[in-house]
Amino acid sequence: MRIILLLVLVLLAGGNISAETSQVRAKQVLNEVWNEVGHRHFDKKFKEKYQKLYKKFEPVILKSRNDRGLSKEINKLLQALGQSHIVLLPPIATSFSKAMSSIRRNTAPGKRKKKVADLPADIGITLSQSNKQICVVRVRQNSPAAKAGIKIGDVILAINNITLQPEKNLYLGWSIIARGLLSGQPGSKVKIKILNGKNIKRTIILTRQINGEKWFKFGVLPRSYSDFYAKILPGNIGYIQFSAFTTPMLFRFRKAITGKLRNVKALIIDMRGNVGGLLMYPPWLAAWCCPETVPFGKLIIKGTELQPKSFPQKQCFKGPVAVLIDNYSYSCAEIFAAGMQDAEKAKLFGTTTSGKCLPSMFFKLPSGFRLQTVTGNIIRANGKGIERIGVSPDKKLILSIKSLRKGNDNVIEVARNYLLKQ
Repeated sequence: MRIILLLVLVLLAGGNISAETSQVRAKQVLNEVWNEVGHRHFDKKFKEKYQKLYKKFEPVILKSRNDRGLSKEINKLLQALGQSHIVLLPPIATSFSKAMSSIRRNTAPGKRKKKVADLPADIGITLSQSNKQICVVRVRQNSPAAKAGIKIGDVILAINNITLQPEKNLYLGWSIIARGLLSGQPGSKVKIKILNGKNIKRTIILTRQINGEKWFKFGVLPRSYSDFYAKILPGNIGYIQFSAFTTPMLFRFRKAITGKLRNVKALIIDMRGNVGGLLMYPPWLAAWCCPETVPFGKLIIKGTELQPKSFPQKQCFKGPVAVLIDNYSYSCAEIFAAGMQDAEKAKLFGTTTSGKCLPSMFFKLPSGFRLQTVTGNIIRANGKGIERIGVSPDKKLILSIKSLRKGNDNVIEVARNYLLKQ
């Protein structure tokens, strides 16, 4: 009897200690997050300004009993600030968390066979979102997808048993998440569920193939890659699409402008699904597609005001420009589009951008949590903000799956026809 009673007392004591320990950890993580956000924030009076908000969420946060619940409750506080680029990882949504974990596993260097390079591989499709569906907008020739019969306009329903949920508004767009899920190491397998133009569902398993790009990494986020695509459309209109503002992409942009596209009459720059990158690059890009200086408003960091602008290059493109944007154009893509629009150097086509446009940094906290937090604010040249507002197109157009299945991207076509008249 004494042994049983002693065991019960030990278990009860352990339960109390566990609760107390979890509360101490919750307080530790909350303090780490709040101190780091306040220290990096462009508003010098951040803590004073949001003290009431902190006190409102603190009691619930301290009741969290595990890291997942703690992350969820702290993110509620961070979301209440009403600013993008402030998030504690792991993220809130279960499906999102599973997707990001899968991307990390697939893209991690890991152990590779000899003579197999650590290069990104995929199945050869480019994705976008149309009316809450993730659809294929381009299929690379001779890719695994092309050989499997995947066509433009096909809808992707699930990847590796993770159901895509584009109807949900998450921190990242599902077309970008899906792209990450499709990438991985050369020779690895990926299972996808597709709905084709005949309304037939099928599930296929494909082997990832090296795509010719290189890995890059933003802070604590999973490794990714940016693809680049350039061609000449009918009417001698140049078209360029890339998915992130990285150094290799901008060098390839310059090479295309001075090479393959040097004699085109007009230029379409496709920023749809572009996740952004380094703040120095929108002016750099403008310098190669506009012969006049483009001001990019103000960048405010801790009270210090910078006024970035482009410095046109001699070999830059000098004709009319159209920029394509959508809800999944982030950060630098938004800054570039806004600068070109404000300077009246380009017309914008598509849908309003994400409105997630604050300079930020990534940190791994002492507790092991990963934090992205803002360091500055962006004001457009027209005096307006981008954060939570986005950049609105001059011509609103929603990508049409019906148009894709006929072989045309309706947004590209409207922009092309506009440029032909200039």
